[in-house]
Amino acid sequence: MNHTQSIVKEVTINAPVSKVWKALSEKEQINKWFMVTEDFDTTPGAKFHIGKKKDGSNHIKCTLTEFIPEKKISYTWDVFEPPVETLVTYEIEPDGDKTKLTLTHSRFELVAADEREQSVKDHTGGWSHFMNKIKEYIESNSEAN
Repeated sequence: MNHTQSIVKEVTINAPVSKVWKALSEKEQINKWFMVTEDFDTTPGAKFHIGKKKDGSNHIKCTLTEFIPEKKISYTWDVFEPPVETLVTYEIEPDGDKTKLTLTHSRFELVAADEREQSVKDHTGGWSHFMNKIKEYIESNSEAN
């Protein structure tokens, strides 16, 4: 049986690259369209967390691996037991007066084989939701500029 090892989602946002970049790279904006992060850091190698569990503890452990202003941001994504670092990458490029945002969540082959299919399915749904949310947030929000 063939298992997809990566999730790829694309969305075109009716906004300039600079506006999309700020929504992806500024903690205050990430908190509005994504999940809460108190310690997001754009220094390569920096460790931070995204999301909170119901008990208030940190949910997803991340390490920033790449940060190319207005082009690309990548970080590890560890929500697994035992710990596994998958990789989330956002790439942005101009598309006329709009911006194409591509999200790739890769390295699912590192997830335990018996959990992989469900994990890919859960993350596929999650990323569909959040890609819609970032588009809606940027296009309808004057703060995102």
